[in-house]
Amino acid sequence: MYYAKVIGNVVATIKYEGLTGKKLQVIQPLDLETGEEEGQFLVALDVTSSGMGDIVGYEDGSEASWAFDEENVPTDATIVALIDKVNIGRK
Repeated sequence: MYYAKVIGNVVATIKYEGLTGKKLQVIQPLDLETGEEEGQFLVALDVTSSGMGDIVGYEDGSEASWAFDEENVPTDATIVALIDKVNIGRK
């Protein structure tokens, strides 16, 4: 799982039938340790009801479609978790 911040959303009145009823968010990937932005933003399907400014976990590639029971959900990235807190223990 990768980490990102929700920075926007996408409104689409016409979608492929596999995307009907699914929310599209614009996310900015983050470095987990520093919280700094990394890479370019991307559009992700959302299964968590995330909102602007939320820190989320997402999957990309073929794993991105695993969050959906139905077939024919074309997605390259899917938000699968709302992150409340991250603890990293190091000595």
